[in-house]
Amino acid sequence: MADGLEAPPGRTDRPPWGWLVAGLLIGIAVSFLLFRVEASSSPTETTIAGQGTDRISRGGVADVIPGFPDGLVTTVRADGRSLVLLVWPLRGEIYQRAIPVGAASPPNPVAFDTSGLRLATILPLPDEPSGVLYAGVPENAAIVEVDVTGYAWHDSAPVALAYTTLVDDELFLWVTNGSLTAPRLITRSVGIEGRVAAWGDWGFAVQDERRDSIVLLTDTGEIKDSQPGRVLASHETGWLAVTDEGLALLSAGGGIRGLDSFDPEKTPLTARFSPDRRMLAVLTADGLSVLSLDDDLEVVRSDSRPGVASSVIWSSDGRFVLYPGSRGLVVVDTAGGEVHEVLAVRTFTGLGVLPLSGS
Repeated sequence: MADGLEAPPGRTDRPPWGWLVAGLLIGIAVSFLLFRVEASSSPTETTIAGQGTDRISRGGVADVIPGFPDGLVTTVRADGRSLVLLVWPLRGEIYQRAIPVGAASPPNPVAFDTSGLRLATILPLPDEPSGVLYAGVPENAAIVEVDVTGYAWHDSAPVALAYTTLVDDELFLWVTNGSLTAPRLITRSVGIEGRVAAWGDWGFAVQDERRDSIVLLTDTGEIKDSQPGRVLASHETGWLAVTDEGLALLSAGGGIRGLDSFDPEKTPLTARFSPDRRMLAVLTADGLSVLSLDDDLEVVRSDSRPGVASSVIWSSDGRFVLYPGSRGLVVVDTAGGEVHEVLAVRTFTGLGVLPLSGS
């Protein structure tokens, strides 16, 4: 694996994706125009339409979830395929608008950066293991790259995105920030067939799908370790949650520790560390388990099954955990153990937190 000083080779032998990208751009424009006309909320709610945005008359997050400290930014599946952005301020009415990102069926999950102000998602290419990466401020999301196998927002810095592309069996790892239009090549490798799964100041975690293993890289792209398993989450301190015949914590600096409090019969879909890294929320097909990492005990559990998007987030104060249910959002209060279900008339595909300063 090299240090990334070379540019990728020419793509002369690859299929001409230009026509496909052009088609996607046209589809985006059409979807956006259609949503301006057709986007609507549930008939059980009062909706006031105006200038492409639907405003829904109801209370803020704090009025519905007592003690919740943040606003929420989410994406909602509309007409079975496309996306609508829904913002729920801490105080004030919900509003939603169409996102000019093309349609996909089934829809891929949407991930927000740490600020909650930018999103990213991949649209699949026909009969290809890679797809088209869209990212940016929701109303101005644009194509970043094609042939993308995976992406990861930086786990502590906003507006910093890493992604991997596969060209002629060679994997390229890129990073970009700011406008997301000037990618920088970190490294390239032959023999790893997979995707970037996590990224932070500690380095990169690349999921090698062929070997079902995790390749840990330094922040300059040099290999420093390889472990069997699958990445679920990372924290800015350099710890990763991984699964391989059980749940474990993997240090980017070396070392691994099993978590015995997690049911080994269950298969984790995804996970998320609390902001202070003292707890881990683990989502499975059966619901959510919140584990205390100090003493390896289960703190609270939700038996509400997840929906189409395997996504989980924490409130900024580390008290609440949220994930998309089969319909609506499931909110777990780790302080009192209560589980709430809100906005049950929608199907969510992405979740982000807007701290009070940004709500």
